[in-house]
Amino acid sequence: RVCRVWREVLAESVDLWLYVDFAPYQHKVSDEVLERVLTAGRVSSLRTLDLSNCIYLSGTAVSNVLSRSGCRLELGSIDLSRCFGVDDDVLMRVAELCPHLTCLLLNNLPSISDKGVLGIVRRAQQLKMIEANDTPLSDPFRDAIEYGDFRVLLLDGYGVPP
Repeated sequence: RVCRVWREVLAESVDLWLYVDFAPYQHKVSDEVLERVLTAGRVSSLRTLDLSNCIYLSGTAVSNVLSRSGCRLELGSIDLSRCFGVDDDVLMRVAELCPHLTCLLLNNLPSISDKGVLGIVRRAQQLKMIEANDTPLSDPFRDAIEYGDFRVLLLDGYGVPP
Protein backbone atom coordinates (compact mmCIF):
# COMPACT_ATOMS: atom_id res chain seq x y z
CA ARG A 1 0.00 0.00 0.00
CA VAL A 2 1.09 3.53 -0.76
CA CYS A 3 -0.03 6.50 1.31
CA ARG A 4 -2.47 8.88 -0.37
CA VAL A 5 0.05 11.73 -0.68
CA TRP A 6 2.63 9.56 -2.45
CA ARG A 7 -0.01 8.07 -4.70
CA GLU A 8 -1.06 11.57 -5.79
CA VAL A 9 2.54 12.64 -6.36
CA LEU A 10 3.26 9.55 -8.43
CA ALA A 11 0.07 9.88 -10.44
CA GLU A 12 0.79 13.50 -11.35
CA SER A 13 4.51 13.20 -12.09
CA VAL A 14 4.89 13.30 -15.88
CA ASP A 15 8.51 12.12 -15.77
CA LEU A 16 7.49 8.82 -14.22
CA TRP A 17 5.29 8.03 -17.22
CA LEU A 18 7.94 8.36 -19.95
CA TYR A 19 8.69 4.63 -19.91
CA VAL A 20 5.97 2.15 -19.02
CA ASP A 21 6.75 -1.55 -18.89
CA PHE A 22 3.82 -3.88 -18.36
CA ALA A 23 5.82 -7.01 -19.25
CA PRO A 24 6.63 -8.03 -15.65
CA TYR A 25 2.88 -7.99 -14.92
CA GLN A 26 1.88 -9.60 -18.20
CA HIS A 27 -0.66 -12.07 -16.81
CA LYS A 28 -2.39 -9.37 -14.76
CA VAL A 29 -2.75 -6.85 -17.57
CA SER A 30 -6.27 -6.89 -19.00
CA ASP A 31 -8.07 -4.34 -21.13
CA GLU A 32 -9.56 -2.83 -17.99
CA VAL A 33 -6.19 -2.52 -16.24
CA LEU A 34 -4.54 -0.92 -19.28
CA GLU A 35 -7.35 1.59 -19.70
CA ARG A 36 -7.36 2.44 -15.99
CA VAL A 37 -3.57 2.90 -15.70
CA LEU A 38 -2.89 4.76 -18.96
CA THR A 39 -5.00 7.87 -18.64
CA ALA A 40 -4.95 10.54 -21.37
CA GLY A 41 -2.33 12.60 -19.53
CA ARG A 42 -0.08 9.62 -19.02
CA VAL A 43 -0.38 8.45 -22.62
CA SER A 44 0.62 11.86 -23.93
CA SER A 45 3.81 11.65 -21.80
CA LEU A 46 4.85 8.20 -23.00
CA ARG A 47 8.08 7.74 -24.93
CA THR A 48 8.42 3.94 -24.53
CA LEU A 49 5.64 1.41 -24.03
CA ASP A 50 6.30 -2.28 -23.42
CA LEU A 51 3.22 -4.48 -23.68
CA SER A 52 5.16 -7.62 -24.57
CA ASN A 53 3.61 -10.89 -23.47
CA CYS A 54 0.37 -9.19 -22.35
CA ILE A 55 -1.60 -11.99 -23.97
CA TYR A 56 -4.96 -10.96 -22.52
CA LEU A 57 -5.01 -7.52 -24.13
CA SER A 58 -7.31 -6.91 -27.05
CA GLY A 59 -6.24 -4.91 -30.05
CA THR A 60 -9.18 -2.61 -29.41
CA ALA A 61 -7.88 -1.71 -25.94
CA VAL A 62 -4.41 -0.94 -27.32
CA SER A 63 -5.90 1.29 -30.04
CA ASN A 64 -8.27 3.01 -27.62
CA VAL A 65 -5.56 3.80 -25.09
CA LEU A 66 -3.19 5.19 -27.71
CA SER A 67 -5.89 7.44 -29.12
CA ARG A 68 -6.87 8.86 -25.72
CA SER A 69 -4.71 11.93 -25.71
CA GLY A 70 -6.56 13.34 -28.71
CA CYS A 71 -3.32 14.17 -30.48
CA ARG A 72 -0.35 12.48 -32.07
CA LEU A 73 1.97 10.91 -29.56
CA GLU A 74 5.67 11.38 -29.00
CA LEU A 75 5.96 7.64 -28.46
CA GLY A 76 9.27 6.43 -29.88
CA SER A 77 9.27 2.73 -29.00
CA ILE A 78 6.53 0.14 -28.66
CA ASP A 79 6.89 -3.57 -27.91
CA LEU A 80 3.72 -5.44 -28.87
CA SER A 81 5.36 -8.89 -29.02
CA ARG A 82 2.99 -11.71 -28.07
CA CYS A 83 0.01 -9.36 -27.69
CA PHE A 84 -2.16 -11.75 -29.60
CA GLY A 85 -4.98 -9.22 -30.00
CA VAL A 86 -2.77 -7.05 -32.21
CA ASP A 87 -3.58 -7.25 -35.91
CA ASP A 88 -3.16 -5.10 -39.02
CA ASP A 89 -5.88 -2.68 -37.89
CA VAL A 90 -4.00 -2.01 -34.66
CA LEU A 91 -0.76 -1.49 -36.60
CA MET A 92 -2.52 1.02 -38.87
CA ARG A 93 -3.77 2.87 -35.80
CA VAL A 94 -0.29 2.87 -34.25
CA ALA A 95 1.10 4.25 -37.53
CA GLU A 96 -1.49 7.01 -37.52
CA LEU A 97 -1.05 8.00 -33.87
CA CYS A 98 2.71 7.56 -33.47
CA PRO A 99 4.55 9.38 -36.26
CA HIS A 100 7.73 9.64 -34.15
CA LEU A 101 8.08 5.89 -33.78
CA THR A 102 11.69 4.73 -34.11
CA CYS A 103 11.47 1.16 -32.75
CA LEU A 104 8.67 -1.37 -33.10
CA LEU A 105 8.79 -4.95 -31.80
CA LEU A 106 6.19 -7.29 -33.29
CA ASN A 107 7.49 -10.74 -32.43
CA ASN A 108 5.16 -13.72 -32.39
CA LEU A 109 2.05 -11.94 -33.66
CA PRO A 110 0.05 -14.41 -35.77
CA SER A 111 -2.55 -11.86 -36.93
CA ILE A 112 -0.29 -9.32 -38.64
CA SER A 113 0.58 -9.31 -42.31
CA ASP A 114 2.65 -7.46 -44.87
CA LYS A 115 -0.16 -4.91 -45.17
CA GLY A 116 0.08 -3.84 -41.52
CA VAL A 117 3.86 -3.59 -41.57
CA LEU A 118 3.73 -1.60 -44.79
CA GLY A 119 1.28 0.81 -43.16
CA ILE A 120 3.76 1.43 -40.34
CA VAL A 121 6.70 1.89 -42.72
CA ARG A 122 4.72 4.39 -44.80
CA ARG A 123 3.65 6.59 -41.91
CA ALA A 124 6.43 6.35 -39.34
CA GLN A 125 9.15 8.15 -41.26
CA GLN A 126 11.61 8.06 -38.33
CA LEU A 127 11.39 4.28 -37.94
CA LYS A 128 14.84 2.74 -37.58
CA MET A 129 14.09 -0.74 -36.30
CA ILE A 130 11.36 -3.31 -36.73
CA GLU A 131 11.61 -6.75 -35.23
CA ALA A 132 9.03 -9.27 -36.43
CA ASN A 133 10.18 -12.82 -35.68
CA ASP A 134 7.66 -15.68 -35.78
CA THR A 135 5.08 -13.73 -37.75
CA PRO A 136 3.31 -14.69 -41.01
CA LEU A 137 5.13 -12.07 -43.10
CA SER A 138 6.23 -12.88 -46.64
CA ASP A 139 9.88 -13.60 -47.39
CA PRO A 140 10.59 -10.21 -49.03
CA PHE A 141 9.23 -8.45 -45.94
CA ARG A 142 11.21 -10.69 -43.58
CA ASP A 143 14.40 -10.09 -45.56
CA ALA A 144 13.93 -6.32 -45.67
CA ILE A 145 13.29 -6.19 -41.92
CA GLU A 146 16.15 -8.56 -41.08
CA TYR A 147 18.65 -6.47 -43.04
CA GLY A 148 17.27 -3.18 -41.71
CA ASP A 149 16.35 -2.05 -45.21
CA PHE A 150 12.60 -1.91 -44.74
CA ARG A 151 12.26 1.36 -46.66
CA VAL A 152 12.67 -0.81 -49.77
CA LEU A 153 9.17 -2.07 -48.95
CA LEU A 154 7.83 1.24 -50.20
CA LEU A 155 9.00 0.38 -53.70
CA ASP A 156 6.66 -1.34 -56.12
CA GLY A 157 6.75 -5.08 -56.39
CA TYR A 158 6.32 -6.19 -52.80
CA GLY A 159 2.86 -7.60 -53.31
CA VAL A 160 0.87 -5.10 -51.29
CA PRO A 161 -1.01 -2.43 -53.21
CA PRO A 162 -0.39 1.20 -52.11
